[in-house]
Amino acid sequence: MKISIFKGISVLTIVLIVVACAATTGVLSKGDGVYTINIYRGNESKVKLLAYQHAERFCAGKNQMMKVVKENLRADPASPNMGIMDLDFKCEGNLPPKDVKK
Repeated sequence: MKISIFKGISVLTIVLIVVACAATTGVLSKGDGVYTINIYRGNESKVKLLAYQHAERFCAGKNQMMKVVKENLRADPASPNMGIMDLDFKCEGNLPPKDVKK
């Protein structure tokens, strides 16, 4: 079976896009009200931003604020241009009420 150059390039492009996207473990419970999330496959600023966004969204779903317990941002040993972010956090307190405009 012969694959055309266009199809080959298209498949390669799709694979590179999927690989370049950040990946996550999702939010996991560590016990005692502490949660953790791991983001990888992205540059260091991207993985840090995504970790905080996921944690804040998770706590907002509980109508609580996110408090950082520990963060660990490091270079990915498999790819020096990529980073890995481990974020441990708690959800506590209540979110401030949203302003209701009339």
